[in-house]
Amino acid sequence: MALAHVDVSPPPDAPRLSWWRKVAYGVGDVAIAIRMTSSQFHLLPLYTDVVLLPAALAGIGRALGLVWDAVNDPVTGYLSDRTRSRLGRRRPFLLATAVPMGITFALLWSPPSGLGVWSGFLFMVLAFALLDTFYTLYSTPYLALGAELTRDYHERTQLSATRSFFHVLGLFTGGILPAVLVARASTPGEGYALAGVILGALMLGVALVTGLSLRELPPPPDGARIGWRPFLAGMRSTLGNRPFRIMLGAFFLILLAGGTNQMAMPYAFRYWLRAPDVVAGVVGVYLLASVASLPLWTRLAGRYGKDVALRGCIAWAVLVLGLLPVVFEPGMSLARISVILVLAGVGNGGWAVLPVAITADIVDHDELTSYTRREGAFFGVWTLVMKIATAAAAGVVGGLLQLVGYVPNVEQTPAAVLGIRMLYGPVPAAFMLAALVVFWRFPLTRARHHDVQRILAARRRDAPSVPRT
Repeated sequence: MALAHVDVSPPPDAPRLSWWRKVAYGVGDVAIAIRMTSSQFHLLPLYTDVVLLPAALAGIGRALGLVWDAVNDPVTGYLSDRTRSRLGRRRPFLLATAVPMGITFALLWSPPSGLGVWSGFLFMVLAFALLDTFYTLYSTPYLALGAELTRDYHERTQLSATRSFFHVLGLFTGGILPAVLVARASTPGEGYALAGVILGALMLGVALVTGLSLRELPPPPDGARIGWRPFLAGMRSTLGNRPFRIMLGAFFLILLAGGTNQMAMPYAFRYWLRAPDVVAGVVGVYLLASVASLPLWTRLAGRYGKDVALRGCIAWAVLVLGLLPVVFEPGMSLARISVILVLAGVGNGGWAVLPVAITADIVDHDELTSYTRREGAFFGVWTLVMKIATAAAAGVVGGLLQLVGYVPNVEQTPAAVLGIRMLYGPVPAAFMLAALVVFWRFPLTRARHHDVQRILAARRRDAPSVPRT
């Protein structure tokens, strides 16, 4: 049967989301994006240039946070799956963590003056661990909530697109506001501290908006108890889901490619293209193109299926990234740079929308065999992989720069410039090509997911009714 003729109408029990509920959910991603982009661009300069930690020690402090992530992400997902309350499974986490997440974010950006090397290192590690604990308690249930707000195949893509729009707004805010405040403050430390307070308050506010504005669909009763054995069994079952393993592997490679390209960008424009002053504008054009492309990917996913649309998105990224060292050259006009960045940003919009929407469908596939809704377990692993991919991208960029003889703040050798060009284009393109290979045989097509939804809808009709929370 031709794909265009598959009946993909929502199952009988699928609720429809109002535009307000989509917005109320999407705005919660601002908190996730702020934490992501502010830490990526500004956290290390604060602790190396203001607290005066050695760069290697500051990097170790960040790496220690990844060890803690390996524990708290899956555990948080498991606990949210097992939570039962009148507010639902996810909303209690969103509401309980909003205030401490905002406060600990501000704390991380406000280290006391006069700290020594080891006391400054200890402050960084403890403050980051505190923030990351509350951030994980928010972000994992938040992403899981998006998978259960609607069971409609296409509406999940629309919800993911709405979330992605607010994600980009958060990236703008977290990336630009600290730089502006530091430049205008009497001292850099005061600028970072003020940015921490403002951004922390914004994170607190959007978390409350999402937590207070939404209602959850009731999960199927399973009577499972909380314990380490059920947790480990659930982890094995989650990682044993073949569509999830394929999506997770492809998603890791996509994030590794995107992270490598984005982290290499400042080096490319300063040392290769000799245009360091346009970096802020470059980021803006790239992100605006990402936002503008969201309706395109949503429409393609609705017409051809999310799996087909994601393959097209990855293939597009391979082409654009591979051509960057060829089409970019020193002295090129800003208009030419902008056109190329728009093409690159179009691919970024697809990565933001489609993988999360596909994973929400994978949760349905898992329910078919496990008879349990385990969104938290899947998105606990999902958020862990997001953090590992970001750390891996930093390792790739830093390691290759070291290998080619990069020296900061000086004229680079031809070998170093070549290495920077490779990091900005061909290396990310190779990671994207690997992602395409991994995802090529993804089995959960639109037609297969429609069958899964029909079976689940019939099963829910036969189950005892549960009041909405």
